[in-house]
Amino acid sequence: MSVYAALNITTAGASDGVLTVRIAGALDYDTSTHLTDYVGRALDEHHEVRVLRLDCAGLECIDSMGLSVLLGLRRRLDLAGGGLRLVGRPLRLDRMLTVTGTFEHLVGDAESSVPEEASAGDAEASHDGNAHAVTDGSSQPR
Repeated sequence: MSVYAALNITTAGASDGVLTVRIAGALDYDTSTHLTDYVGRALDEHHEVRVLRLDCAGLECIDSMGLSVLLGLRRRLDLAGGGLRLVGRPLRLDRMLTVTGTFEHLVGDAESSVPEEASAGDAEASHDGNAHAVTDGSSQPR
């Protein structure tokens, strides 16, 4: 059984109009508002920021609420004349973006189609039969 940790969010810094935020753990129904609130406060504190660089290398799982947060962040930044960059994307994130038809909208052109980092967990998950297992916060896979 796989159990995913809560979402850990850290700011790696802001410079030259780019704010880098790292996420690790589960971006899902239970944690999605935490990311929205955190990034909202960070953007409010750093008025000069035009680009949010979201480092997803530590992302263990994402569900539809997590995807909704990413789309909302993209919308907010677009309206402010900025942009969202998803970096360190694990393969599971790229798969979700592809299946939902949001890859092009959130990631961009073809040269960005290869994840910047493939996590070891993705390779293992594809072989252990649990690639589809995502928890809903109750510690039970669904």
